[in-house]
Order: sequence, then C-alpha cells, then structure tokens
Amino acid sequence: MKKWTSIVCLLMLSFAAQAQLNAEQESIRQTFFSFLKFYQRNEKAFNSFVLYKGKGKDNAPPYKVQWNEAEKYFNYLRKNVPYVGEAYINAERNHFKFSDSCFKDDPTEEIAVGFDYDRWAGGQESIQYTIKWYTSPKNKYEVVIKGNTATLRIGSELYKGAEEKDRSWSFVPFVKEKGKWKMADNVYPAD
Repeated sequence: MKKWTSIVCLLMLSFAAQAQLNAEQESIRQTFFSFLKFYQRNEKAFNSFVLYKGKGKDNAPPYKVQWNEAEKYFNYLRKNVPYVGEAYINAERNHFKFSDSCFKDDPTEEIAVGFDYDRWAGGQESIQYTIKWYTSPKNKYEVVIKGNTATLRIGSELYKGAEEKDRSWSFVPFVKEKGKWKMADNVYPAD
C-alpha cells in the first residue's frame, strides 16, 4: 500500500510540475502581461497615430494606409515599447499592407479592414476589459518554446458548468531578439 501511495503522490507531483511554467516560460507570460499594462497606461499614445485615412468626404472610403504615419508609429514602438521588437514591427507592417490591399480591392467598403478592432489587445472591447480577460487567475497558460520562437497560449477561464473542451484559446507569438523574449505579433484567437 505504501508503494502505491508513493507512486500516486509522485505522479501527482509530476503532473503539477508540468502544469506550471518554468522560469523562461513565465518570463514570456510576464512580458505579455507587462505589455498589456504598458498599453493600458499609454493607450492614448498608441491611438494617436492616424494609420489610415479615407479619401472621401468626412474621412469616408476609399481608405488608404498613411505610410508616413505608420513609420512614426514603428519608431514609437522601437523607442518606447520594450516588449516588442523588429519581428513585431514587421508583423504590423504586413498587417498594414494587407489592409491597404483590401482597401484597393474594395474601395467602397465602409469598414476599415484591420482597423475595426483594438489591434494591440486583440478585441473590440476597451483595454480595461481585455486586460482582465487575459490576466485572469482562472486562465490556463501554456508556453511552447522552439529555439528562438515561442507561443504563449491563453485558455480563458471556464464559465460555470463548462468543461475543458469549452475553453476558448488565444495565442501570442514571441521571438528572442538580442537575448530577450519579445512579442512577435498581437494576441489573436486560436480559432
């Protein structure tokens, strides 16, 4: 009986150890949390860039990405946001190129594709709501590291009566730049 009790205890301890993040994984999760707090404190500065503009009356379509303003935004990120690096800036640039191509493909579209939600925090809610969503102590966090890239997976807390299969997931890509983990893109739903 002692032998079985010891084996069960050992299995439970190993499962608990796997469920927790190691120091490097925790630093990645903490980088994301720090970014969200920084963004919350500096939301006005992030939103001060006029990244697209409508050519029509009262800023109506057709839209166009303001590339000079985008470069100012990228410089702001480089100088002021320690949680992102060049991979993040390249991802943003690619998102803007995609949006610009959508603007050209459908010049009458009323919704400014790529700018119709909070790109930085990944939702259509305010950062006050979003930060609670992503940092809830009832969330599940997983970090998969492969060389100099990593993915933070955030499983939302389960609502009353929900099962594990009902958990919704979001992810944040990371890359190691100059020895530090930096966000490589914004947070997105896994589906």
